[in-house]
Amino acid sequence: MEQLGINAANLIVQLIAFVAFVVIFWKFALGPITNMLDERRRRIQEGLEAAERMQQELAATRARNEEVLTEARREAQQILAQARQSSEQMLARAQEQARAEAEQMIEKARATIQAEREQAWQQLRQDVADLAIAAATKIVRRELDRAEQARLIQETLAEAGNGRARA
Repeated sequence: MEQLGINAANLIVQLIAFVAFVVIFWKFALGPITNMLDERRRRIQEGLEAAERMQQELAATRARNEEVLTEARREAQQILAQARQSSEQMLARAQEQARAEAEQMIEKARATIQAEREQAWQQLRQDVADLAIAAATKIVRRELDRAEQARLIQETLAEAGNGRARA
């Protein structure tokens, strides 16, 4: 080796110095740098995992929000349908009640008209009977010829017409 210009003692000292340098470099420089890089890699991984969990939670929250929104829409439609049905029922009841009241009023009016018609017929019968009695009384008091009877009947009718006009 000496022919090559290599001194064995120097080589050993240099090898020991190089190994000592590598050990010291590993222990005080490369080790902490490697640990720091590993720690940074671990934190980045944790951050990515946390971001992934957040994404999953966000997606789950969106899904729950959609479900709640869908449920709220469905309930709103049910409420509207119930309100519509309730108003239709109230309208139908009001129409039925108005129809019943109208029928009652018509029936009362018919009864009143019928009663007034009966009263008018009674009054007419009474008036005709009174006229007949008055005419008969005048005819019976005297014996008259046909012309005189017709004149008395006309006179009695005229008196009855005047009497009605006064009443």
